[in-house]
Amino acid sequence: MRKSKVMIMLSCLLLLVSLYTIKPSDVFACSCAGPPEVAESLERSAAIFAGKVTQIAGPPRKLAMSSADPVHVTLEVTEVWKGELNPVTELTTAMSSASCGYDQFAVGSEYLVIASAESGRLTTGLCDGTKALTAAGKELSELGAGYPPKAAPPPGETGSDTLAEGMLPSQGEAADQTFMQRPFLWGAVAVLMAAGLWLYFWRKKKRNVK
Repeated sequence: MRKSKVMIMLSCLLLLVSLYTIKPSDVFACSCAGPPEVAESLERSAAIFAGKVTQIAGPPRKLAMSSADPVHVTLEVTEVWKGELNPVTELTTAMSSASCGYDQFAVGSEYLVIASAESGRLTTGLCDGTKALTAAGKELSELGAGYPPKAAPPPGETGSDTLAEGMLPSQGEAADQTFMQRPFLWGAVAVLMAAGLWLYFWRKKKRNVK
């Protein structure tokens, strides 16, 4: 009887931990008409630029995760073809390609970013044409020479939070960058709790035997 109770408690504990550690399943696939032509991107997009990723801040872990949850990506802008961007610009994308997010961003890598505007902020996705800079030879050739980002604002000034001037990193989001490490913390907690339960029932059994 005691063993059954222990197994039930451990099963519930593992189920709870799994809710925090398992990524949302990609039930629906993103469907794009095809990568846009450069001329179309220049006309319809809010910003086109090349930059290196310096930070990726994912959504906080919660009981119900969605493939559409936003990921915040910070880039050092090196060249611009459309828009007036700060040297350090932030954009968002859906967490998974299942929701048409661009999930290939990696810290330290460079990208050609084609971004649109949502609620005054830059956003990009799988269907916008964003890709690794090393794979964007055709697009770079058609875009031609770009121009540099705006000069960095003086110390203490963050510049205007308008779409045309790009976005500076949001305060406090750096903490979310560790969201991928949290499953390990939950796993450690689960192991400790399981060990504690086993020790409790083992001692109780020893007392009953005496």
